[in-house]
Amino acid sequence: MDVSQRSVHQTDMAASIQSEFGARVRELRIAAGKSQEEFAALANIDRSTYGKLERGLINASLLTLSRVAVALDITLSEMLEGLNLDADEIRSQPRSSSGPSRIAG
Repeated sequence: MDVSQRSVHQTDMAASIQSEFGARVRELRIAAGKSQEEFAALANIDRSTYGKLERGLINASLLTLSRVAVALDITLSEMLEGLNLDADEIRSQPRSSSGPSRIAG
């Protein structure tokens, strides 16, 4: 697999996980009887950002995931229950170099 194919594969895998997670959150929100707007306010998340999360368009931070779980009154593990992760595919992805740098001081 060449570099461009690897990049597309990584993007496809991330989009797949994000979409599956978004569908799970949407299912839980609907079961709770909340609209997107009501739920976003309850979770203290911008409504448009929450909509993107449900559509699988963003990779949510741990803080955002925690806010969603708290608003649903469930644990993070309960929220992630049923998501299909391919361990070999996850392991094959290169490590991300983005994120805050650590400076020894």
